[in-house]
Amino acid sequence: MAPKTRSAGPTTPPKTKSDPVVYTTRRRTRFFDAWDSREPGTSLRQFCTVYQPDLGTASRWFHQRDVLGSPAYHRTRRLSNKLGRRPIVSEEQCKMLVSPSRNPVRDQAYEAQIEHHQLGCKKRSLQARLKKCTKGGQRYKMAYVKKKLSSQNRILRTNYGREHKHKSIHDFWQYIYFTDEAHIDPSSQAQGYILREQGTRTDTENIQERGEKTGVKLHIAAWVNWHEKSEKLFFYHERRGVYATA
Repeated sequence: MAPKTRSAGPTTPPKTKSDPVVYTTRRRTRFFDAWDSREPGTSLRQFCTVYQPDLGTASRWFHQRDVLGSPAYHRTRRLSNKLGRRPIVSEEQCKMLVSPSRNPVRDQAYEAQIEHHQLGCKKRSLQARLKKCTKGGQRYKMAYVKKKLSSQNRILRTNYGREHKHKSIHDFWQYIYFTDEAHIDPSSQAQGYILREQGTRTDTENIQERGEKTGVKLHIAAWVNWHEKSEKLFFYHERRGVYATA
């Protein structure tokens, strides 16, 4: 037996979601013109019962006209200083990456740092965020530690300068040849890179200690005096002396 109509509970038909109305520039212009030429004493609520749009949209349009001026007559997009989706890497994460105490893998590649910190972004995206949120943060070549002069060498150099400081170029310095040399170890570790900000190259945490040369050493020397300098570099071995020039 079918249930009686009175025993059935009340039902409410579902509300149909209407598509939002997109008002064109012409419609906005007509609305503002009609409002400016309205009869005195007409309220906005009374005005909206005759002219579209509704009261809420009309209030928003008037606020945009007060703030923007003539651009409010056109279709305006959402106003914001930062348009688009939220960035994957936040500003706090960027500051963490360039911090020596908070990022233990600053000396590794971008991909390794992304995987270690689980940032979930690409290399180019991380580079762009670092440039925007930090002071030129990127991977720079590390500076080597400068070795200090020994006390004996410092004394010899000081005495040499004091002994000849009053001599002139014509009677002494034009006859002096200054030499310099460089030592290259092809098997030594290459100079590394580290993620840091600009202006922090000489910080202790961003300096790489130069290791001892253990492989085959290549020695290069050259000279210079007051009148000229050597045209070629001298390559020599510790035991065999000079064996080539270039």
